[in-house]
Amino acid sequence: MIKKIAVLSLLIMVTALARVDGAFESMYWGVRPLAMGGAFTAVANDTNAPLYNIAGIANLTQREVSLTASRLFTGLEGVEIGTNYFEYTQPLSMTTDMYGVMSFAWASLSSPGLSREDTFNIGYARHLNDVFNLDTNIINLTAGLNLKYLRHEYNFALSDSPTLPSSKGGVTADIGALAQFANGISLGFSSKYLTSPDIGFVYEDKVSNVNVIGLAYYNDLLPKLKIPYFTIATDIIFINNETALRFGLESYVVDGKLAIRMGGRQEAFDIGFGYEFAFPNNMKLVIDYALEIPLQVEESYGSHFFGISFKF
Repeated sequence: MIKKIAVLSLLIMVTALARVDGAFESMYWGVRPLAMGGAFTAVANDTNAPLYNIAGIANLTQREVSLTASRLFTGLEGVEIGTNYFEYTQPLSMTTDMYGVMSFAWASLSSPGLSREDTFNIGYARHLNDVFNLDTNIINLTAGLNLKYLRHEYNFALSDSPTLPSSKGGVTADIGALAQFANGISLGFSSKYLTSPDIGFVYEDKVSNVNVIGLAYYNDLLPKLKIPYFTIATDIIFINNETALRFGLESYVVDGKLAIRMGGRQEAFDIGFGYEFAFPNNMKLVIDYALEIPLQVEESYGSHFFGISFKF
């Protein structure tokens, strides 16, 4: 029993370091965004968009399904923390973008037998050029809404309060906007947990509203340096009167099939890669890996992330 309580205490300490601030603000979603240090708000052009900037799914023209699994902070004795992510994206029309795109996503952060956080998402986004009569040769503007149900649970049988309820949930929403300019510059904005739901078991424990501004630049071939399919991105996070910064780089080589990524933030440094396999009828299979080296957790070999997605 004493050992289990010690492990639970260590888990709480580690997961606190894994977040910007508090429950349901984990950084550990999506292999590609993680390899770019989490700087994805102004990129958001794949199935990772629902948890970074829901507006990005409006630009997806194919059905996509994505699965991610991870093991966090390997090497810490007695600590087993992992994440899982599933997402499915469905354009409402395969011939026009007027009707928008729907997404369904589930994300989980857990330590078996100790604690668990689950987030269920239903999102919608569409292009707004027709609404504001904007020239698509100059700007591509999208916006979206993400409805979320949050649920977390703890095994209080390991603590001094075994009679507390084991789970608590709440409903909230995210909104997002993404502006992509013809010169390769993109601006993104995401406001998460708009209603700051109370998920406290005994005392009030509200999930903090998080606002993110993202800036990215993309070029098929970076001038002078000749780096192909190059993206550089940064996110500025505003939460509880504090700010945090993320940055990331990405390039696709080998005819655009092999992705090389790196990024970081105050808590960690990230690297990763991905490879795209092409099939007939424009179907694609993408496999991604990311390694995060924590800068504030000693005796850890890093966190490992594996992902697979299919476009059809």
